[in-house]
This record gives sequence, structure tokens and C-alpha cells, in this order.
Amino acid sequence: MRRVLLSLLILFIFSSFSYNYNSARDLPENVPDSLVLLFAGDIMGHSPQFQAAYDPISKKYNYDICFQQVKPFINSADIAIANLEVPIAGKPYSGYPNFSSPDALLDGLKNAGYDVLLTANNHVLDRGQKGLERTIRSIKNRELLSLGSYIDSIQRDSIYPLIIERKGIKLAFLNYTYGTNGNRVLSPNVVNYLDSVQIKKDIEKAKSKNADQIIMTVHWGAEYELRANDIQRNYAAFFVRNGVQLVVGGHPHVVQDAEIMQNTDSLPIPVYYSLGNSISNQRKPNTDGGILLKVVIDTKSKKIRSTSYLPVYVHKGVLNSVYQYHLIPTTAYLSDSTRFPLKLVDKNALLYFDSETRNRLSNMNIVQ
Repeated sequence: MRRVLLSLLILFIFSSFSYNYNSARDLPENVPDSLVLLFAGDIMGHSPQFQAAYDPISKKYNYDICFQQVKPFINSADIAIANLEVPIAGKPYSGYPNFSSPDALLDGLKNAGYDVLLTANNHVLDRGQKGLERTIRSIKNRELLSLGSYIDSIQRDSIYPLIIERKGIKLAFLNYTYGTNGNRVLSPNVVNYLDSVQIKKDIEKAKSKNADQIIMTVHWGAEYELRANDIQRNYAAFFVRNGVQLVVGGHPHVVQDAEIMQNTDSLPIPVYYSLGNSISNQRKPNTDGGILLKVVIDTKSKKIRSTSYLPVYVHKGVLNSVYQYHLIPTTAYLSDSTRFPLKLVDKNALLYFDSETRNRLSNMNIVQ
């Protein structure tokens, strides 16, 4: 009995050590024998955002400058995923509570390097059936992938879970939301809701397709709460217990805590409860930023080698003579603040966001 317990203890220590040893700071930018994933938080579309993106001379919208400072980091990933929490429903454009942003937002996301957009969230039905369907078609027309909502069950059955194969690794992506702000899904549309029975079926389907990694992206939790609640933690344990190897959440509009769970094989499973706001007009403390999550998968073992995060502050104002929403990696600002001539109030907000985020994720690795 002692030998069995000792063996289990050694296995647990070795597994934990293997995971933590290969932290992002120990790895070169282009890691050999690896597949790099990147996840971003909530892409919002408040009215001041599309107003800032509008050029009165060309009479067109352009979001490229928003992502200029993070584009190299996004492009360094093999697959980049973001939560599109705004319908691309056409005119009239509007912000909260019933969102609709210009098509140019998709162009900005594609130009920044994103490949996959998540659409199972509480705002997917803000513009009803037409908005949902137009969003899906607009994403597809730009040769981007999406998951989480579908025109009909036939489409869902044919492309869900989303299977992507890169560098010999088969990835299965899942996406669900807690709700849609009371808006009903109209037939034949489908939105993936948090339903443990359906989720278990979808996980089994991913396994039947011989997925090497099953990745859960989920819209959940209480807005503005800095720590995950019991519902989130219970769902995360359910995902891990049923075979999910990575959990990435959103919706609270703040960066929440994260943890490493152990699956039935005593392997470490990263759970990031909320990545916060990737870009939005929210300015209250902790809502004015988010993290970019980097996940490195070993192409030989096909297991997650490391995870690390990059805090990103959403600056609203003039930067390099241009008024817009600029995403600023806080590490870049801290290493050379002269590149970012911010007002004192913005500087203090950035430093506060960076400090609070690091404290909340002190148990996880940060990108250096």
C-alpha cells in the first residue's frame, strides 16, 4: 500500500513539475516542436468604439490601429481565438444594450491575426435571428472560423465540435453560453447553451474524432466579480472530469482567477475563468483591460507544455496623434514607457490594472 501511495505521489509531483518548469519565460519566442494557441477575451462594440473607428473623410470604418501593438503577439500564434461579443448585424449600428458593429470590426480582427471567433455569448441574439445569421455569414465570408451559434442544426452537426488540425495535432474546440439576455432562439437557429447532458455528448463526439486536445471555451460567471463563483468551478470540474484538457472563460468583463485542476490521470488541466475585456469602452477599474492567453502544446507528446498570459490595457484616447482605442501590452509599457505618452490618469489606470491582474494570477506564468 505504501508503494502505491509513494508511486502516486511521485507521479503527481512529476506531472506538476513538468508543467511548471517549462514556463513561458524559459521558452524562446518560436518554440521548436510546438503548437502555439492564443486566446483573447471579450471583443465588445460600444457606440464610442465604432464612432472612434469612423473616418469622416473616407466615410469608412477602420479598426486596424486598435490592435497594432498586440498584432505581433497574435501573429506569433499558430491559431488565435477571440470572443466576438457583438453581432455584425448591419445598420443601424448601436452599442449597449442591443449591439451591432460595422463589418470593418471583422476586418480589423482578421488583419490582427485572429483565426477563430466565438459566438456563444449573451449578446449573440441582440439583433434577433437576422443578426445571428448575418454575423455567421459575415465571419465565413472573411474566411474566418466561428463556433457557438449556427443557422440550423444541420450546420451545427456538420461542423461542431470545431476540429482544427495543425502540425499533426488534432484540436477540438467547444463553446457554450449561460444565456442570451432573455432573447429566445428562433427556429431553425441554434445557440450552444450550458447544458451538461448536451456538453457530455459533444465531448464524446470530439473523442470519437480522435482529438488530441479538447478545448472548452465558455461564457459564464457574474459580471465584474474578480473571482470565479461555485457554479463556474463546478462546471470546470465537470469539464475536466469528462475529458476536457483546457478551459478558457469569459463574460465577467474582468480578469478572474485561474487554477490548475487535476484530471482522472493526475495530469494538470489549466482553467482560466475569465480573460476580461479584450477591447471595450468600459472604464471602471479592472474592466479596462484583459489578458491574452498563450498555450504551448508539445507536438511530440501532444500535451500542453505551458500556459502564460500577457496583460493588455485598453487605452481610450490619442496615441501617436491618432484618437482611437489602443491595446497596450502592459509589459511593453513597463519596459519603455516613452513609447506610450499617456496622460497621468491613463498611466495610473494602466499600472493599477497590471498590478491587480498579476496579483490575481500570481499562481500562473506571465509572458516576459
